[in-house]
Amino acid sequence: MPGPPALGLFVLSQSPRDVLALARRLDVTVQGITGYTTGTTWKTIGQYRPPRTSLRLFLSVSMSPDDGIPKQTPQHLAVYRQLAQNLVQGGQPDAVVRIGWEWSASFFSWGSQNTTPAHYVRAFRDIVTTMRSVPGQHFAFDWCANSGSVPTDGPYAASYPGDRYVDYVGTDQYDNPGSSWVQSLDATGGLAYTVRFAKAHGKLVSIPEWGLHDSDDPTFIDLMHSFITNPANDVGYSSYFSAAVAVDSDITQFPQSEAEFRDDFGSHGRG
Repeated sequence: MPGPPALGLFVLSQSPRDVLALARRLDVTVQGITGYTTGTTWKTIGQYRPPRTSLRLFLSVSMSPDDGIPKQTPQHLAVYRQLAQNLVQGGQPDAVVRIGWEWSASFFSWGSQNTTPAHYVRAFRDIVTTMRSVPGQHFAFDWCANSGSVPTDGPYAASYPGDRYVDYVGTDQYDNPGSSWVQSLDATGGLAYTVRFAKAHGKLVSIPEWGLHDSDDPTFIDLMHSFITNPANDVGYSSYFSAAVAVDSDITQFPQSEAEFRDDFGSHGRG
């Protein structure tokens, strides 16, 4: 049986020192640090080097650069071989690799507006196969949708790469003041929706990004804690996204939510 869900944090610097400082502030023990490849070009994807840390890296990997599409990925697999070598050499042979994240939305070049399920699946499989070919690696691979985003290029299941290529079935969940918690659970790619799909394929669930949405909402923090720690949901890991970017989810900017996070996840809370 898997142990308790691993907890990760993201901060804009992607610095282990800053992640650990936030963890101390929140009184939590973290097992992971979330990072992202730079997707400006094919070359920059492969140039990513992991930070030096004993924390496990939860790495989001661009399936194509900002001006590319997944159809081109099979011609650029050397990029992913180099990335895998960098991870192994940099002390992260066990990294969780989240390829082409939030594929069901339209935020990125590999989003459903720029591809087909067949092209996405081939690119995902080719990247996994390439990264697995590097000696010394023990990567786990995460297939991650965006909660509530209905893919425009076909059914949700059509973009699933297959059980041989996936270790975690994930979704990113942010607070949504416009819909109820129950509605968000069963939306396409929602938390409950993801659990059902993962169980059908014998996979663990991941929540690689979750956070607030421009407002202080301790109830959301508490609901997420209950979901993540419920053994029936088989959550392998989650990572709180503490940053003010497209939306403000910086936990330090919202005092009630920060206190709730500490109470729920902290060493003196419910765990």
